[in-house]
Amino acid sequence: MLKVIDVEKKFGELRALSGVSFKVNKDECLGIIGPNGAGKTTLFNIISGFTKPDRGEVLFRGEKISGKKPSYLVKKGLVRTFQLIKVFRQMSVEENVLTAGGGIEELKAVGLHNKRYEKAQNLSHGELRRLSIALALSTKPKMLMLDEPFSGLSSIESKELERVILSLKGCGIPLVIIEHKLKELFNVVDRVIVLNYGKLIFEGLPEEVIKDKTVIEAYLGGNGVE
Repeated sequence: MLKVIDVEKKFGELRALSGVSFKVNKDECLGIIGPNGAGKTTLFNIISGFTKPDRGEVLFRGEKISGKKPSYLVKKGLVRTFQLIKVFRQMSVEENVLTAGGGIEELKAVGLHNKRYEKAQNLSHGELRRLSIALALSTKPKMLMLDEPFSGLSSIESKELERVILSLKGCGIPLVIIEHKLKELFNVVDRVIVLNYGKLIFEGLPEEVIKDKTVIEAYLGGNGVE
């Protein structure tokens, strides 16, 4: 579904990514983790078209997409959310998804059907997060990328979001998730990759990553370019 091949990116003399390669299979949920400044955001921006790599290639459903505009990628079905929630706060919940081309089904998918007439500005942080996912679903994605979806959520809100993500997995939508809250992330992902100093240092199952000495050392002392 998605292949990242030997991707590199520098900002001046700072190397944000160095030879990163991995793939995401159909119906898979992949987690991307790493200490602050590991290069996760740069990687997400390259995949979603907001940044062009200096070297390497990104393929989505067999098509080379490196350097393609985000609007083009959305039409192809590669859709992302942002850590900073982007919704139309003066509109109702329903008007938000209608503007994005969606409807009641997208609201049901994220558990906001009963809030459809509420103004977005009156929603809780967790509900806003789920509304941003509903907006992404309104574009009919073939793959969904979530940027720190659990950030700032309470334990109850996190459980609600977990149910949404697991439901999306059940519908066969491949997901790629950047997240710092590892417990919540590991409850939903099938596989994890770990970045540190712009390099991929681990790839495997969630239960394996917490035992890996290289990963533990990276979290204790890692630093790099985000």
